Amino acid sequence: MTTQRLPFPVPDERAHLFVDSYADMHDLVEDLVVPAGVPEAAATVLHTARELLRQSYYCYEFSTVAVSTP
Repeated sequence: MTTQRLPFPVPDERAHLFVDSYADMHDLVEDLVVPAGVPEAAATVLHTARELLRQSYYCYEFSTVAVSTP
């Protein structure tokens, strides 16, 4: 059986409209903090949205999912 290896992610060229490097994505989302007392299910959704926004450096379309998360 052959295992198919996925390529390493390549930055989306549109990401450079907002930041210079992936490390800058951390600064971009650092203020998006899940408030204390939020139910666990909601906290999980908010955490996932934040991570999608960070990962949009590589897959720009993730940002649309991140910002449209209720």
